[in-house]
Amino acid sequence: MFEQLLTQSPFWSQVGPSADVVMTTRVRLARNLPSLPFSSKMDETDISTLESIVHQAVVTSKYFENAQFVSLKDCSSDDRRFLRERDIITHEMELNNNSCVIFDTKQQYSILVNEEDHIRIQVIKPGLQMLLAFKLADEIDDELNKYISYAFTDDLGFLTTCPSNVGTGLRVSAMLHLPMLTAAKNMGEVIKLVREYQAQLKGIVHDATKTVGSMYIISNKATLGKSEIDIIEEIDKVISLIIDLENEARDEYYQHHKDVLEDMVWRSYGIVTFSRSMSYAEAIEHLSLIRLGVVLSIIKNIELSVINDLMIHIQLSHLQKFAGRQFASSEEGDAFRAAYLRKIFEDKE
Repeated sequence: MFEQLLTQSPFWSQVGPSADVVMTTRVRLARNLPSLPFSSKMDETDISTLESIVHQAVVTSKYFENAQFVSLKDCSSDDRRFLRERDIITHEMELNNNSCVIFDTKQQYSILVNEEDHIRIQVIKPGLQMLLAFKLADEIDDELNKYISYAFTDDLGFLTTCPSNVGTGLRVSAMLHLPMLTAAKNMGEVIKLVREYQAQLKGIVHDATKTVGSMYIISNKATLGKSEIDIIEEIDKVISLIIDLENEARDEYYQHHKDVLEDMVWRSYGIVTFSRSMSYAEAIEHLSLIRLGVVLSIIKNIELSVINDLMIHIQLSHLQKFAGRQFASSEEGDAFRAAYLRKIFEDKE
């Protein structure tokens, strides 16, 4: 299974609408069973019952005939990390042996079992494709609901572990690449827009220290009292405004500081091409600038999809699977990462 996944390009290596700024769109639906306590209160019998109910639904429905059912207790820590790096499971599930996941072989969706909620249906699409992602998640939700009853009341809607998800149970988000707004220290304008539309923004962090690669996640805050379409339209609107801000910042900076920007981009290109050791955080910072250079046509010999793909493949578990071994030290991993990047960039010369 893992060998097959490793040879397939992940969802965000593809190039979707507004791919210059929006790397991925994610839609998640949270559902719970009325017959069981919430996940945080379940005992071993409840956990086994939940897994059995979901497994029976999946094997009964022809819709899921090409899906993989993986119990995380049967996976090594490195395999769980690999699934998390690929966004098939969450960080919380990586640390939870009592969870399981169902995903299709094309990685179009994953169904998370016993995460924060009993069931979380997750769909991730490249670029800005909020409505398309929701339609697939809704389709999967309807199919599961044929075999599984959900906790639902007329006055509140779908009941969830976290009060902010009560209602539709819908969480929509997008991963944004905002290198120029970050460099120009204009993220204040983005934060103002996010607050105005009652959304939330967080940076992609490494080792809980700082945002890396100028990448951010924007998502809705609450779902109660709003329809699914209302939520999608609100987030879609604020994302479109942020895209405009980033593109304006790129155009203005490139117009007035062309030499400086090209030097930054080619400097990162040179470091990645010739470096003998590189940490994950450093690699992401350089790939972020190279990605900007590809978008602005400063770099013409590499496709955007290649850079997106590398941002997945340079993570630790992916590199260990490429190497066919566990690294004995972080230094060995950093050396292999640098060699892997050199090979990719040398092939593009």
